[in-house]
Amino acid sequence: MQNNLYLYPNIAKVRKKHMTQEELAKMIGISQQEISRYENGETKAPINYLIDLANCCKTSVDFILGREENDLTEEEIRIAKLYSSLSPENKIRAEERLNALLDMQNIK
Repeated sequence: MQNNLYLYPNIAKVRKKHMTQEELAKMIGISQQEISRYENGETKAPINYLIDLANCCKTSVDFILGREENDLTEEEIRIAKLYSSLSPENKIRAEERLNALLDMQNIK
């Protein structure tokens, strides 16, 4: 059996950082065993799985494929989730406050 893991260098890393195989399986409606086969390279993961994994883990398919380096820390993910739940008006306010903090930081 050919190992296809090299096609998806970050497939297990992304999932492990956010949830168990069982949790992901429940979220996207496939079996935990199928996720295990994708991660072990026993079965090629279909594109819809890569998209579901990226969406559930708030990353990009490009990162899963090893095409970009946008691996966020847990703190960055937490902050991004908070930001995404804000209203459009509050997103503007948050950005203004962040810019003010950066200005203050650069002065010191």
